[in-house]
Amino acid sequence: MRAVARRAVHAVLAALLAAVAALLLAVVVVPLVLGWVPLTVLSGSMEPTVPTGSQVVVQPLEGEADAAGLSTGDVVTFMPHPDDPTLVTHRIVGVAVDGEGRRSFTTRGDANAAPDADPVTATQLRGVVQYHVPWAGHAATLLDAEQKRGGIVLASAALFGYALWQLVGVARDRGRRADGAVGTVSPADAPTEPLPVVPAVRHGG
Repeated sequence: MRAVARRAVHAVLAALLAAVAALLLAVVVVPLVLGWVPLTVLSGSMEPTVPTGSQVVVQPLEGEADAAGLSTGDVVTFMPHPDDPTLVTHRIVGVAVDGEGRRSFTTRGDANAAPDADPVTATQLRGVVQYHVPWAGHAATLLDAEQKRGGIVLASAALFGYALWQLVGVARDRGRRADGAVGTVSPADAPTEPLPVVPAVRHGG
């Protein structure tokens, strides 16, 4: 019974730590390594594709060269007004090219019935969404930068501690198996009657 409970605890801990590791990988490690930017979604205009409170991870875009790679269906983050730092994340539903080869994009939130009123130019674009993590944005808005760093350190320490615990457990189990393989016989286990003598039989000439 105790062994079953121990295995259940190990399974629960492993699942929790795997979830934490996956979350850190998605919202911290991958953006840091690739130079992408995590942003929190504060409205429901992209539901159900991107729920409110999600964190979108955006690959930065700069100028016409990057905008040329965009097409209908891409989800982009842009600045609608030059004097307002508020960013909007919507899907491209149309692409237009003027006589000089400059592109503009018609965007719409998946939950909206109509496209956005104004087209988006390349200079307004800030990035293209690579993926999103549901609900992660809620934690991002509640924690400041110092708390996030502390959480990363604690989660990393927990993962390291769990891995060390698993290694110690494996080493202990191996030691127990090695001790059991010696096979010593105690006096209590010794036979009380003499073993029968089997006569030797010679084969052949």
